[in-house]
Amino acid sequence: MDMTLKLTIFLLLIAVAVPTQAQRALPELRDGTILDGTILDETVMGKKGNEGRSEYRHDGPLRIEGRVKLKGISLDLRGAVTVATGATFELEDVKLKVSDPPHSPNGTSGLHCEGPAKIIIRRSSMVPEGSAHPMWGLQGQVTVDDFQTVNSEFHLDHAQAKLDDLKIFELEISKASQVVANHLRLVFLSTHTAEDERIEFSDIPADRPFTQKLRMGSQAVADLSDTTAQLFLLYVHGKSDVGLNRIGRAQLAMAPDCRGKLTLPHGLVGTEKAPVVIPAAGDSDCPFRFRLVDVNADTWDVYAGGKADLTFKGSVIDELTADGNAKIAVQDSQIYADWLSLGGDAELHVRNSTVGALRLAAARPDLATSQVRLNGKSNATFDNVTFDCGVVASENSTLSIHDSVTTPQYIRRSNRAVIRLDPPLPIEDQNE
Repeated sequence: MDMTLKLTIFLLLIAVAVPTQAQRALPELRDGTILDGTILDETVMGKKGNEGRSEYRHDGPLRIEGRVKLKGISLDLRGAVTVATGATFELEDVKLKVSDPPHSPNGTSGLHCEGPAKIIIRRSSMVPEGSAHPMWGLQGQVTVDDFQTVNSEFHLDHAQAKLDDLKIFELEISKASQVVANHLRLVFLSTHTAEDERIEFSDIPADRPFTQKLRMGSQAVADLSDTTAQLFLLYVHGKSDVGLNRIGRAQLAMAPDCRGKLTLPHGLVGTEKAPVVIPAAGDSDCPFRFRLVDVNADTWDVYAGGKADLTFKGSVIDELTADGNAKIAVQDSQIYADWLSLGGDAELHVRNSTVGALRLAAARPDLATSQVRLNGKSNATFDNVTFDCGVVASENSTLSIHDSVTTPQYIRRSNRAVIRLDPPLPIEDQNE
């Protein structure tokens, strides 16, 4: 074999074995930084010009102060982003990939504004890696022109936002935010009430474009054009009284610290002559009220705390959390367990019900996760339950499962958690 042929083969092997452009560490982003991937470093490429996209990776927390602009890059982000009050953070032609450490809660590698800031996004995208679910808490001025995301959330708090061509899992408009938006593609359009508010929502369709000016919760307003949302998600706080009329598909959330019995219905409920009121009169001392007229109630969320002592029967619940000294009993119901989490000294007793919704995940992006998580000194008992998810018990929690109709996909134990199973089932011990 002559030397020319040997050299040719050697160069080909090098070309295959070594990528032409590897990830680089994200440089320090000081005030005034403009990281422009459309102008490549001559020491990397041997020439000026853009033959591809600069690829960067950042591990751990990232803080933005002053004015910072990222342009024409791919960023593998593996940590939380904090935007300082008064900062300007601009993304233009940026591809974000977001990862969380293993077993992290939703939103770990999200973005948080410490106070009013300026966020500008143009022609960019964000996708999660693994189980990541990026959540961005935004304050100040927000401008979006073409931002395509997967399993991500925007939560607006005292924000003035102009949004055009935004695809996102959840857009929350609350706390005096003012939004003008066009061509939104959402899974959830959501809002939070104040602690004591009387408000009505009407004529919000599901899965078809609508144009409407909406008074949102907690003094927020939204002027929406060509907007499509699969579900309208409403969080009711304190003693707020909310009327819902002609809602195509709703998920309704409460944060109870009260006592009594509730039934949380599923399907089309309520008429002008006979609205459905939750909670029903005399069934509880809960101060909040939902009044439903022609509402397709998909699921309910319960975030119990304090000294809540509640029984839910014949209900369809998506997210269920309990903390403090809350005591929750669920009978003859479905708990999708998209987020079923116990902490503090909370107690949960589920009987004759279905827990988990992994069977629905392929068709419903809002049910991408399904798991029971026990933390703190919480105590959970499941009797005669059909499981469609896994169970994780950690810290000083206690888990009891009796006579399952269908057993959990897995049972994992860590720290000093106690697990009692009748009959016995396999346990993955994560302390080992």
